Formats: sequence, structure tokens, C-alpha cells
Amino acid sequence: MKETMQLFLLGIICFCLALPSLAGGRQISKSSVLIESEGMACLGLDRTRTQVRKLALDDARRSAAERVSTYVSRETSVDKGKVSKDLIDVYSRATVKVIEELEKGWLQSKDKSGYLDQCYKIKIKAEIIPAESNAESRLHQQVINNPRAPLTVELWTDKDTYKLGDFMKFYFRGNKPFYAHAVYEDAEGNLIEVTPSNRPAYYRGGVIYEIPGQNDRFTLQITPPLGKEKLILYTATSPMGSYQGKMSGDFLIIDNDINDIGMKTRGLAVLKGSKSMKKSAKAEFAEAQVNVLVEK
Repeated sequence: MKETMQLFLLGIICFCLALPSLAGGRQISKSSVLIESEGMACLGLDRTRTQVRKLALDDARRSAAERVSTYVSRETSVDKGKVSKDLIDVYSRATVKVIEELEKGWLQSKDKSGYLDQCYKIKIKAEIIPAESNAESRLHQQVINNPRAPLTVELWTDKDTYKLGDFMKFYFRGNKPFYAHAVYEDAEGNLIEVTPSNRPAYYRGGVIYEIPGQNDRFTLQITPPLGKEKLILYTATSPMGSYQGKMSGDFLIIDNDINDIGMKTRGLAVLKGSKSMKKSAKAEFAEAQVNVLVEK
């Protein structure tokens, strides 16, 4: 017997991180790369300690952006080996968001003349977020079928509009193997993880996944209350942190605030070294979101 998970939905308008709609209502996520990076700056006659700390952080941010841009240029190829100019462009203009300061402190050293030098060193975990592109449609075609591109996912639902009592299905796929958690926020702000806990969180690239699938023991049914609601898919190339909450059947009722989940997911990600980035610890992220409308 199947279990029915009741969802409090308010209709479907699909969007994903400010990217345009695709044919069939599919929405494509925007990628980002998480990386650990170091920076350093030293005291001088014209520098205060506060200025040196800022310079060291700026150095770490700049290093992170440059290494990710180089990584994307080296790894990404389309159409007979041609490098994707569009993808390189958006990463060359990327925003650097510091997720966590891992290590920091002052260092002292003496040179051969005996001069004492004081430097400040910092190690950060940073998210490199690519800039917006004027060629989103072309960029989508370059990345969604290219496993060498940064992680990208599509998310969509089985209808454009739902009525109370309808049953909902959603679908997603990525351009490379990935881990995923789907979270549903109802009109009252309750959060439910709708990727079942009894199913592996690791998915193959290039495969369309359906939830609920034919072998699942549950359904997703539209019920009151009415209001604005959304489905969010968090994905990464490395295992992500789990959420706090309590189980209800095969599903987790999440205690975290919706605004904290994305940051928590990135903060707890397991970073792995990459040969193409000289073994720098990194992970790739993609986050897709669908808004939902329900008619009586």
C-alpha cells in the first residue's frame, strides 16, 4: 500500500535562479564551485594590522576565483574539443562568497639580515558564483549535456497548474553524477525533504529521475492550506550535510529555516582534492527552484 504525503501547494510557476524558462517548463540551475583557498599579506611602514588582514582575505578571494576560472577553462570542452567561451566568460566575472574562515593568524619570520617580518595568513572556504550571461540559452545547451562542465541540473513538475486533490510528480537530471536533496516548503513554512530517506542520495548524470517513481511506496497529493509554496533541489558533486528534524514515514520534517538550508548544505559539504586544481579541495553545487500554484 502506498503512503500519501500531502503537500500544501499554490500553483506552478517555474523559475530557477533567475534563468529563463526552457521548453516544456524545465528549469536549469546555475552552477557554483566551492573551494578552499589561502591568502597572505605582510606589515609595512604604510600598513596597519587591520589593513593587512583585509589584504590577506582579498588575496585568498582572488586566488580562489583565479583557480576556479582556470579549472573551468581546462576542464570544459564542447563541440569537437572547442572550449566554451560563454562558460569561461561567466566564471571570469564570478562573485566570490566566503562561506567560512577555516584558519587565520599572524606569522613571524626573520630574513638573512635579521629583519623580523610579520605576516597575516588566512585559509577560507569560498563559493565561486558565475556572473549572469547574455547567452543563457546557448550556455544551457553547452553545459546540460556536457559532463566536463560544472555541475548543472534541470528541475520540473508534471503539470503547469494543480487543483486540490491532484497528485504531483517532479523530475530532475544532471550533467554528471551528483548527490541531491529535494525540499518542499508549504504555505505555512513547514519544510519536508521529499527525496525519500530509503533511496540513495547519489544520482547518475544524464538520467531523468522521477519522484515518486513506479517502485515508490508513496504519492504526493495537493491539499490545503493555499498559499505560495516551492520545491527546491540542492545538488553537489560531494556528499552534503544532513538536516535536523524528525521522520514521518520515509520523509524528514526539517527543523532548519529555509533561508539557512542552502548555506548549511554548502558549509557541511565534504570537499575533495582535484588533480586539475593541484589537489585543491573543491566541490561543485547547483540549486534549482520551482514555484507552485494550485487552483480550487
